[in-house]
Amino acid sequence: MMLPGYLFAYTHHNALNDVVSLILKENYTQALEECYTLQENLDSSLKGELFYFQGVCCMRLGDYEDARKVFKNALSFAEKEDLSTELYMGIADSYFMRQEYSKAIVIYEQLLEKTKNDEAYLAALYYKLGKSYQKESEWAKTKYYFSLLEEKFPHSFEVELVKKSSVGGNFFTIQVGCFSNFKNAEKLQSDLKTRGYEVYITPFKGNGQQLYRVRVGEFVTRLAAEHIEAELRTQEHLPTHIFP
Repeated sequence: MMLPGYLFAYTHHNALNDVVSLILKENYTQALEECYTLQENLDSSLKGELFYFQGVCCMRLGDYEDARKVFKNALSFAEKEDLSTELYMGIADSYFMRQEYSKAIVIYEQLLEKTKNDEAYLAALYYKLGKSYQKESEWAKTKYYFSLLEEKFPHSFEVELVKKSSVGGNFFTIQVGCFSNFKNAEKLQSDLKTRGYEVYITPFKGNGQQLYRVRVGEFVTRLAAEHIEAELRTQEHLPTHIFP
């Protein structure tokens, strides 16, 4: 699963150095506590950056909904364009990490239009859009964004991620359930994760109803998918189907 990749693309004030240092050391809980300590006395002109770092900590700790709230709150304090872009990236990533891919796509597409001449963000956006559409099984758009990524940024870290996860942006996956209740889908996901499977949930609309597909793995070959599919069917007693 993609991890959010944040850029410290703007100059932070000395008052925030301790927070930045703790984040770079991956001491996210301590960094979050430092953010809370600074909130009351920090100049309002620096609160945008402070809330940004607070959101980063929440993301790294897996509190995606809290991170989204913090990023949205920070937008009212964001005086610098690159900080505003980072905050919107954080909001989109929070949706992605919650597997709400359609919501993530809307924001990533808006950011792509906004930053189309800024190479600092393009590789990340092509990758994130490709992965989001991949999770939604929209193969044409997946291929389009991954192809753009490889064409314009052939030596980027994002291209290496694509090569490791799939061939040409396409992969085989195993569906093991489809639910109208998200909690039921989440329970199956949790049960399979404890058994060592890589599981994700894909929301979609079917006949006007919100549904949630539970799927296992991203396999480069159908043969690899068939091996795990047989295991899920015979040992876990789950209804299985290989896509695409």
